[in-house]
Amino acid sequence: MIFNRPLTFEEKKSSRHNYSLYNIVNGASYMCLGETVLILLAVQLKCSDTVVAILGSMQYVGFLLLPLGKIMTARTGAAGSQAQFWVYRNLAVLIVAAAVPASLWISKELAVILLLIGAFLFYGFRAAGVVMSQPLIGEICEPANRGQFISSAAGLFYLTGSLALIVITLLMRISSSIWILFLVIVAGAALGITSSRFIRNIHETDRIQRSAREPVWNKLGKVLKLQVIRRQIIAGMIGYLGYMLTIPLSMLALKRGFCVSDTNALLFALIQFGAAAGAGFLQGKIADRYGARKMLIAAYGCFLIVSLLWALSPDRLLPFYHVLIFLIGAYGYIGTGNALAQYYLETVPLKLQIVSSIVISISTGVFSGLLSMGIASVLLKLAAVLNSGEQPFTTYRIYFLMLVCLLPVLGLLVWRLPDASKKHSGK
Repeated sequence: MIFNRPLTFEEKKSSRHNYSLYNIVNGASYMCLGETVLILLAVQLKCSDTVVAILGSMQYVGFLLLPLGKIMTARTGAAGSQAQFWVYRNLAVLIVAAAVPASLWISKELAVILLLIGAFLFYGFRAAGVVMSQPLIGEICEPANRGQFISSAAGLFYLTGSLALIVITLLMRISSSIWILFLVIVAGAALGITSSRFIRNIHETDRIQRSAREPVWNKLGKVLKLQVIRRQIIAGMIGYLGYMLTIPLSMLALKRGFCVSDTNALLFALIQFGAAAGAGFLQGKIADRYGARKMLIAAYGCFLIVSLLWALSPDRLLPFYHVLIFLIGAYGYIGTGNALAQYYLETVPLKLQIVSSIVISISTGVFSGLLSMGIASVLLKLAAVLNSGEQPFTTYRIYFLMLVCLLPVLGLLVWRLPDASKKHSGK
């Protein structure tokens, strides 16, 4: 509901409760639809490593559809817009599900096309839906509990996602048929549509809707003049790039490097998502104490450690060693998004939050997604050439070794992000 007055304490409390319920249901939904299931489906469809790398980047390339969120917010408000696009995104993922019968009854090429188109729309509608989520969270939280709430909500998301992954793993133990993945995706779409009803119950002021009706160009110059926003865009782009170059490829290294079964691959994903849930609640306790900048640097450092561990990995699967990789990746996975969200709310002036949210999201998402596609594809092909016909895992060892050289250089741009507690000029 939209009010033309400040929200009361009870309205904020009720909205936070509904946002938490949304994260609980959406966590289970996303686990049925997210990158782990998409990568497993791509492997079963016998897609190339390049296609898998593109899938890993698609969640950020989808930010190209983000401006649709501003248009919808101007009509229905932030909560109404997110709820509507959540329905669209979960209907779009049915196109991904259609890749299964297409591969069996028509052609592999059509299946790959449906997979990529469905993934783009799924992530694109998600981007359009969450474009105003940060200003919305800013309205229903107090500054004192903002960091803890963001991290706790993420923790709930990953907790229920982990529970859903347990169910998926059990189903895959019963049958490894590709039709199980088909049913999982359909069930995830149903849960995702259900989660949208909790978003509709969130209260907000008319400030976001009024701001969304203003032309972006009027404030774009003022936004880009702020040094803290420019550096935030760069740091966010590098942070997401670090994630896309390591986490999706870690699952691919398991599947094709060590030839593990879908069930065992899901167990590693379960460990990662369970750790992400724990990291979310842990970060809630430390976010407001240490600040978003330090959280982001620590999260990015996790991607470097993940790459180093893969580069030094034995030639065979050692459960304790490789579980450690996914545990460390979990902190980076959840810490990057949480830190960037908190940093945005701490540094961007209230009157510029709507425009800056669009600018930051599109810039960090699209550029990092496109860069990830190009870098991952080139490095994977180069690693395959350097492998010289040895065992499959050697290709991924070389890939991650190259990341060990690349990530520290890019990380200097994250380090340059100013402390959110300092005053920022527009220079």
